[in-house]
Amino acid sequence: TEFAQVVEDQLDLLRRLREQRLDIGVATAEIARAINDGEIVPWYQPVVDLDSGAIVGFEALARWDHPIRGLDDPRRFIPVAEDSDLIVDLDLAVIRQALAEFARWLQTHPDLRLSVNLSARHLHSPDSAGLLMDSVTEAGVRPESITLELTETIAIDVRDGSIPRMVAQLRQAGFQVWLDDFGTGWSSLEQLLWLSVDGIKIDRAVAVALGTPVGDALTSAVTGLAVALGLRTTIEGIETAAQADRARERGCDYGQGYLWSRPVSGADAADLLGAVAVAVDA
Repeated sequence: TEFAQVVEDQLDLLRRLREQRLDIGVATAEIARAINDGEIVPWYQPVVDLDSGAIVGFEALARWDHPIRGLDDPRRFIPVAEDSDLIVDLDLAVIRQALAEFARWLQTHPDLRLSVNLSARHLHSPDSAGLLMDSVTEAGVRPESITLELTETIAIDVRDGSIPRMVAQLRQAGFQVWLDDFGTGWSSLEQLLWLSVDGIKIDRAVAVALGTPVGDALTSAVTGLAVALGLRTTIEGIETAAQADRARERGCDYGQGYLWSRPVSGADAADLLGAVAVAVDA
């Protein structure tokens, strides 16, 4: 079943992580080199309006274009980067490249949005907001077009008053701030109590349970909470039309998943936009 596959993927991730941590120093050094050499690049997965079926944006996802191994599975390097401040450099490298491509897409699709992952580690640095503003300014993009998805949210200490202030600062600058992987732990609920955000991204584990009493009830509960708080919702991991229908019926605004597209290169993402434009114009 799909749920069993999710469990298997998580076990595989833990196994890989244990293997990598056996020589974490070498692994982090190689990732740092890859960032500096421009091998860590953004790939894109469309974000789709569940009512209209239209692409409303893309999420930029880190991929390692390794000179020997080719395109590397992110599970091989993201967990290692997340174990150190290296994830901050990795995030910024992906964001800056994605913004450059996104700026070109905006010329023909001015309402398009770009979602980027932002590790919770950024929130502990007073320079983060400035660095992000510098990146969008350099790319000629307005921060209002950018959604920052907070990852590693388990690392957010909501008792630290500087964290809510940083999130508020980012939103005041024009960025939207969303909580990623919502529904996978009680920490998400605690963060929602303390952090003022614009939306929540429902985890893939919830999507694969759609069609079961628990999955349907949990999705309805999350979207009901979002509506009450004036938040938008995206559900990731949608692979079938039936899942998309159930997610829409239970109040989800947007969807991501293989039903529409796997993550693709920037050139292929631009082609997806072109195909949508042709379909709309036809």
